[in-house]
Amino acid sequence: MRYFIIFISTLIIEICSTFYIRNVAAENSLGMMFFAFIAPFLGLPFVGYMVESKTWSERWKMAFASAFGYTAGAIIVITLIN
Repeated sequence: MRYFIIFISTLIIEICSTFYIRNVAAENSLGMMFFAFIAPFLGLPFVGYMVESKTWSERWKMAFASAFGYTAGAIIVITLIN
């Protein structure tokens, strides 16, 4: 379950960071402040797992879950833009 939570969290982080970048490019101050404010809270679901991992195999699994989450988020954003 922890790897699924990491996957979902990183997926949401990737989507929101892309929205933040779009607000910066559009010079939308309110949007920038909103995404800058919520950004630290988006990682809370998986930060505890990262800190308490004790073995390298756990860390590698978490890294792969994060990588797949970020990649899936990027694919979703690319699909929405196109």
